[in-house]
Amino acid sequence: MRILFLVAFLPCAAFAQGTVLFTWHGDSNLFQASFEVTAPEMQPGAVWNSLLFLSSMSVTNPLGFSYHGGDSSSLGGGGVYPDGSTWYLSFQLNDYSRGTEVRLAGQGNQGLISEKTFSGPDLYFEPGYWSYAFVPEPSTGAFITLGVAVLGWRRFRIRSTGARRF
Repeated sequence: MRILFLVAFLPCAAFAQGTVLFTWHGDSNLFQASFEVTAPEMQPGAVWNSLLFLSSMSVTNPLGFSYHGGDSSSLGGGGVYPDGSTWYLSFQLNDYSRGTEVRLAGQGNQGLISEKTFSGPDLYFEPGYWSYAFVPEPSTGAFITLGVAVLGWRRFRIRSTGARRF
């Protein structure tokens, strides 16, 4: 009966905390893009400026070239409006070796991504929308529950076999 309780509790404990993953869905499927924010950054009035947000920004253009946030060639921000009604995003990623930049803009799941040369017109432009989902991460409770389950299983094996193993 104890093991049944632990097995039933373990999946619930694993969803106690996490991050939020945003994924781009373009009208023409030109770009692949995503970024993450922490769960507290999804609260009304929060500003997206965590290291996770800045370093997780990733965009791949139609030719397969990738842009990644988190270095000095990227700049941007976002957040959730104080009334909690929706979120906003504005971000720029530069590739100095190719002389190109990608700009992302979004508000309330709608958005635009464009790639252009530093001094020229758009190379690619795509409207679309962002979807987001909470990404579960194991909580302390889940690890404790797993430890108790392993300890209980070990004691059960010792009692049933009569032998002690080290």
